[in-house]
Amino acid sequence: MGRSTAARRLHLAARRLAALDLAERGLKRRPDDRACLAWRADLLKALALPHDAAARRTGGFGVDLAEACLDPLAEIGLPQIESAALYLAQFDPDIDDARLVEVHRAWGRRNADRLTRYSHTQATHERLRVGYVSADLGRHPVGRLLLGVLPAHDRDAFDIHVYSDRLAEDEVTKHLRESCAWHRTADLDDEALAARIRDDGIDVLVDLAGHTWDNRLLAFARRPAPAQVSFLGYGATIGMAAMDAVLSDPWEAPTAAHFTEGVIRLASGRLVSPKLVSRAPRSGPPVFGSLNKLVKLSPPTIALWARLLRLVPEARLFQQSSGLERPEIRRLLIEAFAAYGVGEDRLELRGAMPDGEHLQAYRRIDVALDPFPFAGGVTTCEALSAGVPVVALAGRWPLARQSLSVLARSGLNDLIAADVDAYVQIAAEAVGRSLPATDPRPVQARELEAAYRQLAGKRRGSSPE
Repeated sequence: MGRSTAARRLHLAARRLAALDLAERGLKRRPDDRACLAWRADLLKALALPHDAAARRTGGFGVDLAEACLDPLAEIGLPQIESAALYLAQFDPDIDDARLVEVHRAWGRRNADRLTRYSHTQATHERLRVGYVSADLGRHPVGRLLLGVLPAHDRDAFDIHVYSDRLAEDEVTKHLRESCAWHRTADLDDEALAARIRDDGIDVLVDLAGHTWDNRLLAFARRPAPAQVSFLGYGATIGMAAMDAVLSDPWEAPTAAHFTEGVIRLASGRLVSPKLVSRAPRSGPPVFGSLNKLVKLSPPTIALWARLLRLVPEARLFQQSSGLERPEIRRLLIEAFAAYGVGEDRLELRGAMPDGEHLQAYRRIDVALDPFPFAGGVTTCEALSAGVPVVALAGRWPLARQSLSVLARSGLNDLIAADVDAYVQIAAEAVGRSLPATDPRPVQARELEAAYRQLAGKRRGSSPE
């Protein structure tokens, strides 16, 4: 353990903070949800944070939910928190690839595969009916990424429906709503949502959440559509029998070994290639930086970034993450780097920023550092779009290869490190580098339509379940 002890303390606190954020999001939707109230109370206790009146009057569940949500095999009878445990497991650098797949499959067996599924008859409508399901269709990475897809669908061949659980609608929501049949479904439980989707005659149903919070996987488990696929919001396996496929790409998923479903690979990528901007090099001492979530700063990531800072002694690290506005969390990060010989004077730490303002931070960064095993996704795209090179480590499982995929499709293979030795060398040499200006042609909507036709064709003639 040695020097990694402080980094492990930081990572445990960051995972608990990420879980606390999920519990509080759950309470925004359902303020009286007993499970979320108990989960929040247990997390506040584990983090040694002040208990408010709601936490003090909350009864327990007979199990420590702060511990259970960090155990992907925990069986607590609360499918949503068990699902959150799978999401949080993606940040664990010690989890084995095969075990990661198995815990998803086990969740499916316990919570989804036992539910009664709808049967389906041959569709009679001419246009293929595609339904997207999400609670994130607003100022959120999923909502922003869909801006290039929903308006671009071929309306002569496809009838597009959206089932939105979004509570606070904004300008992104408004723009998306103009391009499809929009159904507000936040007030429907999973059974009622599944019935609504089946009554609408959807041919291909697209999950945009996976095991992220506010997912509707237990509606998908009832198979309200003959063909069902997961895309965009999760990037990993779902683990249940009613999900036919996952949409990924050849770089994130070179093998199907990490999935229980079929894998359809999009040549344009799961995350679309960003527009690259060329900018003049900064003046002054080098600044490495990351705007990734604090929970992505695993102990091996801290050790590697500290090694880089020792290699380039005049450099500083800029880290902006929600959570660093808390003094106790900030201190844990400082102690984690101090254990590797990097002083506080070389760290520039920023907490939560208003939506959009964080992009200005890239002006002070020379090279963006990608964490592992849960790599950056939209964060990597934002850095490249600001003209900042991103250095990434080639990981094993799909979410560890998100940045690899974006870099490879952007013609920046030389920024992908095969190992940690190459990572520090590439990062040190990337200071002062200018990216080539590119503007990829948007083709993802056409690729998705081809995938939906393929899925619908496979399900035609299949026996009812």
